[in-house]
Amino acid sequence: MPSLDVLRGAALLGILVINIQIFAGAPSIAFNVPLRVVTFTGEHPVLNAAVMVLQWLFFEGKMRALFSMLFGAGALLLLSRIEAREGAGTAAKIFHRRNLWLLLFGTLHGTLIWNGDVLFFYAAVALLALYPLRRLAGKWLIGIGLAVALVGGTFGVWNMMDVPAAWSVAQLEEKAQDAIAKGESPTTAEAKALAGAQAARRDQIAGMKAAPAPAAGAYVDGIPAAAYRGFVTAIFSSGWILETLGFLIAGMGLFKTGFLTGRLSSAHYVAIAVLGYALAFPIILGGLAHAHRYGFSSAVTTVAMMAPYELQTIAASLADASILLLLVRHGKMLPVQRALAAVGRMALTNYIATSAICTGIFTWTATLPTGTLEQYQMMLVVLSVWAFNIAFSLAWLRFFSFGPLEWLWRSLTYWKLQPMLPTRKRSA
Repeated sequence: MPSLDVLRGAALLGILVINIQIFAGAPSIAFNVPLRVVTFTGEHPVLNAAVMVLQWLFFEGKMRALFSMLFGAGALLLLSRIEAREGAGTAAKIFHRRNLWLLLFGTLHGTLIWNGDVLFFYAAVALLALYPLRRLAGKWLIGIGLAVALVGGTFGVWNMMDVPAAWSVAQLEEKAQDAIAKGESPTTAEAKALAGAQAARRDQIAGMKAAPAPAAGAYVDGIPAAAYRGFVTAIFSSGWILETLGFLIAGMGLFKTGFLTGRLSSAHYVAIAVLGYALAFPIILGGLAHAHRYGFSSAVTTVAMMAPYELQTIAASLADASILLLLVRHGKMLPVQRALAAVGRMALTNYIATSAICTGIFTWTATLPTGTLEQYQMMLVVLSVWAFNIAFSLAWLRFFSFGPLEWLWRSLTYWKLQPMLPTRKRSA
């Protein structure tokens, strides 16, 4: 469906706006709050800060949430089509076989290319939970999914980022700074917490300045298998996997109700966008302002940005989707839509190709040394990779029906080689 392809393409490209910080080895003081930006150590500090704010407003968590919802929608679409054509038994076999292969693709991607793979999580959640829920009404799926993402995801984030411990430290730091601002003396515990935060910041800046630019090394020396194993373990043990579960379930419901396919009225999409941004923007901007007030200490920033993380992510991701669906609904920016749809149709190929390109640039060849780029410079890399994704996808789909990895996945799923050429080319 065109709307799903456009949304999937936008989400896939948007994910790199955040992941580029990991590829580029940008040191952070908290989850995706770059040290170079908040310490104003770059040559263009205002531009870097503006980029960070835009990342948090429109991309951080939102693109991952949208990509996850679209995976849930795609799973339901596949099941409905096969059930209508060949019955529930065949649909179940194909669905589970498809996700078992995706589990393998995700494992290989995370082990051999980049340790931030999400395909493994999608496949695992789909195998464990999605099939039994396929017949629930759309509104129930949306309600259950968003509740799991909000409550379970928040539980996972708090565990993953150790928000409770950061909270107690942040309170002491804030009280110490408030007391000093009033000309009063902080308590011993408050003074100790503040001194610890200031010492940690000095060490962070010194480490950033002293860190040598890594040189290119042998591929086998940089295989991310151990880091990927740790990442997977952390996501499951912390409970953050519940965010993925919730978004996949919600995506099924959003597909059933017509939200993701553009069937709602324009007024509905406008209302969701306005309400979503009205909820998310004050949380994000208020969190950044609060962290700035207290010097962006690691503890204060962790609490300010991560405590309400899932709430603002859900709200803004639905708002982002609504804006894109309004463009699709009214036929606006058709060249951009065609480009996004092409990328979306080749989402698996582009996802893994993006990892290979970025890992190759920063790690395998050290063409761009890690830990050196400013925030705005990372966006130039993002734009370059986007240009490749779009050009490659448009060119490939002029001649073939599926992307190369989509064709492989489809052939393995049906256990039969699938035709690569469009019908009109095969019959010519």
